[in-house]
Amino acid sequence: MEGPRTLEWPAVGRDADERGAGAAVRRALAPAGSRPPAVLVVLAALLVAGTVVASVAGAYALQRGQGPAGSPPAIATPPAAPPSHSEQAAPVPAPTAQAPAPPSDPRAVFADPALRALAEPFLAGPGVSCQSRTPEDGETERVACELGAGRTAVFTRTSPEEMRQRRQDLVAGRQARPGTVVSLRWRYDGSGTATRTGIPAGHEVRGEGVRVRYVDLEGRPRLRFDQDATGCAGDLALTRPTGDARADQEADLEELRLFWADPGG
Repeated sequence: MEGPRTLEWPAVGRDADERGAGAAVRRALAPAGSRPPAVLVVLAALLVAGTVVASVAGAYALQRGQGPAGSPPAIATPPAAPPSHSEQAAPVPAPTAQAPAPPSDPRAVFADPALRALAEPFLAGPGVSCQSRTPEDGETERVACELGAGRTAVFTRTSPEEMRQRRQDLVAGRQARPGTVVSLRWRYDGSGTATRTGIPAGHEVRGEGVRVRYVDLEGRPRLRFDQDATGCAGDLALTRPTGDARADQEADLEELRLFWADPGG
């Protein structure tokens, strides 16, 4: 005996929506294990998309010479800065140009024997020092000396003609204060050259040359003596005058005369 039968009506006359709705009902009624969950499908799609993006970015980075995608950009190392002035080695200073010290023997400064002979009696005192100077016009040698006790000297050699011209200018007072010039001829006193003396007017003694005492235009007492035969001359001066009064000037000129006559006295 047959059991009850389920009657199935043909799908004749059903439209597409009804057929689609029925298919959806059948899928909904299908067992759960026969289809994958929707969440897993979404995760799988995202994983695939991320892999593709990473592969494309990595290939592009390799073409640019950079590291893999996601790595920080390389930082260029700046060139080393040149050392500052303070870090550089300090330059070694050049030696200071100084005038050579005068010789211990002032006589060694003189090149001309005749000029040295004229000056030598004035070079024996303590603390005397001499230095060669550039000759002026008409001179062949010039030596400046510090004689101590506020006294200086300049010894020069020229031609006899130049010497006589300079002598004439001094005797005429062109370089002196008015009324201060006193001149006369001089000679060595005794047999040597250590001491000197003036020749009074009217004496027939020829002597060595002319001695002129005067106060120059700046107020310095001076005594100049020359030598006819050699063209040599010495110019003595006081660097610390006593004063501008006539009596002071005469006293200073007398002091120079005494020193000239006997430097070692």
